[in-house]
Amino acid sequence: IVYNWTNNTPSIGLAASGSGNIVSFNAINATNAPVTATITVIASYTNGGTTCTSAPITFTITVNPTPVVNAVPNQVVCNGELTTDVVFSSPATGGTIVYNWTNNNTSIGLAASGTGNILAFTATNITNAPVTATISVIASYTNGGVTCTGPTRTFTITVNPTPVVNQVASQTVCNGAPTAAVTFSSPTTGGTIVYSWTNDNTSIGLGASGTGNIASFNAINTSNAPVTANISVTASYTNGGTTCTSMPMVFTITVNPTPTVDPVANQVVCNGAPTVAVTFTGTVTGTVYNWTNNTPSIGLAASGSGNIASFNAVNAGTTPVTATITVTPTYTNGGTTCTGTPRTFTITVNPTPTVNAVANQVVCNGAPTTAVTFSGAVAGTVYNWTNNTPSIGLAASGTGNIASFNAVNTTNAPVVATITVTPSYTNGGTTCTGASRTFTITVNPTPTVNPVANQTVCNGAATPAINFNGTVAGTVYSWTNNTPSIGLAASGTGNIASFTAINTGTTPVTATITVTPSYTNGSTTCTGTPITFPIT
Repeated sequence: IVYNWTNNTPSIGLAASGSGNIVSFNAINATNAPVTATITVIASYTNGGTTCTSAPITFTITVNPTPVVNAVPNQVVCNGELTTDVVFSSPATGGTIVYNWTNNNTSIGLAASGTGNILAFTATNITNAPVTATISVIASYTNGGVTCTGPTRTFTITVNPTPVVNQVASQTVCNGAPTAAVTFSSPTTGGTIVYSWTNDNTSIGLGASGTGNIASFNAINTSNAPVTANISVTASYTNGGTTCTSMPMVFTITVNPTPTVDPVANQVVCNGAPTVAVTFTGTVTGTVYNWTNNTPSIGLAASGSGNIASFNAVNAGTTPVTATITVTPTYTNGGTTCTGTPRTFTITVNPTPTVNAVANQVVCNGAPTTAVTFSGAVAGTVYNWTNNTPSIGLAASGTGNIASFNAVNTTNAPVVATITVTPSYTNGGTTCTGASRTFTITVNPTPTVNPVANQTVCNGAATPAINFNGTVAGTVYSWTNNTPSIGLAASGTGNIASFTAINTGTTPVTATITVTPSYTNGSTTCTGTPITFPIT
């Protein structure tokens, strides 16, 4: 018997016809559906030269297609976000397809293996770098009780980390001072990070928003209190075409105001007098006022902080001493001290004026006094004086030197005038007075002698005694005699006692006696008008 067969679908890898048995062969199906080949077999029987043919029989060989999983797009998602559903498909038809998959990185939130489509799930990445899971999918195709397995198809799900912005230290700076440049950083790696920031207070000199680091800028605060800007920074992390955003990181820039000190009035005080207490004020509450004094000799320390209490000013010299006080306002907030513009004022201490001692004077009635020139240690001193006895010919008061004047005493006793001199010194609108000094001008009275009666006596007779007197007690009477031959000395002082008159001639002799009254007081002798009388 010979078996001859034919195949209506040689594409399965079997020849179109043949004879005998069909050996095993590798089936071929280049399509996406089952291919069925029908093989028809006829048996030929030969005997005695005669061949007999059987009725044909048929059978089929069905070649299932190799199932292929259609390409699955890779995914890149952010930590905490839902993935996209993964729906597997294949071009293969005519059978039942089952998709089996495995996942090499379960940390992303997906099981290690499964069957069928992958539904959306919340992706997980607790690291600072992208995590990639590779999913391998194999399609199993069943038809005619035969299951065929296709090639492995892989795709990835990458879960980007949640970016983090490292904390930036807050700053406190002074108005007009440069801020510290701010450089943003993150522990997150494996992608591109962009830092975006917003500022809720543009008055400090920084824009409302920006991207990237913040360069140093000169801070601004035109108010009288600290101004704080809140800067919120967000990191945008991009990897695989997907951008993930961080939680905001917030820091502050505080700009302190510039402290000021209000003007302080200059002072001019006298040596030994109390100064006016100085209270410093300014526009910024909490300002500290530090001051220096370039002339501590006035009785104020070389430096200090806070208000200056009243103190007794000191100037032991003879010229004004001016101390310059420089006040610097400072304001401290947030560990930063800001300094304002210093302001200066002066405290001038005038010297105490003095008047040098003035010699007392004793003069005679009608005589000129010695001019009085006042002097003292302090140049520019004004001398004011009072006189308690204007009857001597000097006014009751005056200013400056006392010129010579003709002294007056209409009494019979010395008149003493006490002059009190007070020195004063004016500078900067302040007049300072020194200790008063007194001196006296004594005006002696003019002595007089009362008239004396003329005498006429005989030669050899005793003259009457002559007693001089006048209006001023203590007057001394000096006399001269132009004719001593009458028995009386040529001169003498005081009364003239009785004496024996002499005339040895033949005619009368007349002697003229001149009497001069004098009064001495305070080492000054005053002489009155002389009188004469004769002794014949």
